Amino acid sequence: MIAEKDTIRCEAVFNDAHTHRYLWKRMWDKNKPLAAIIMLNPCQADNIIADTTTSLVVNNIARLENYGGVVVVNLYSLLTPKLSFRWNDDASLNDAENDDYIVKAAEMCSTVILAWGKTAESNRRIALRAKAVLELLSPYEEKLRIISDGIREGLHPLTPSLRRVWQLKDCRAWIQK
Repeated sequence: MIAEKDTIRCEAVFNDAHTHRYLWKRMWDKNKPLAAIIMLNPCQADNIIADTTTSLVVNNIARLENYGGVVVVNLYSLLTPKLSFRWNDDASLNDAENDDYIVKAAEMCSTVILAWGKTAESNRRIALRAKAVLELLSPYEEKLRIISDGIREGLHPLTPSLRRVWQLKDCRAWIQK
């Protein structure tokens, strides 16, 4: 019989009202570099509870075997199952402090994965926010990657073809689209 034991260190950073999440982190091997992933918005994951998306992110980052943990940040910081642009202005969807955490994640991680998916292609406000975040990340351009299933690129972790395996690709051509 083999008994395996591991410790996963968990961290989540919220605003005082617990309505915005800036960072969600899981670390399982301090001897390996971290990967950052930037998605659209945080859902219900906290320091203990993982939602479907964060579970898929942790599983796939671990399967890559190059990383000892993951830092999740988002274009928008509002904790919500679905972004609503109809009733919310950009200030209510995203605290200004969120940008600081996006930059901190890029600084502390060896790879930064852009994973907000195809939403910026169909939503002008998301496209503008994505462009602003890419400008923040310009000093870290060599770290930027996107997720591919081998056929399509720039996908979100919930994409069915990505549930079991990710390929990380250079994102320069994807960004210029």
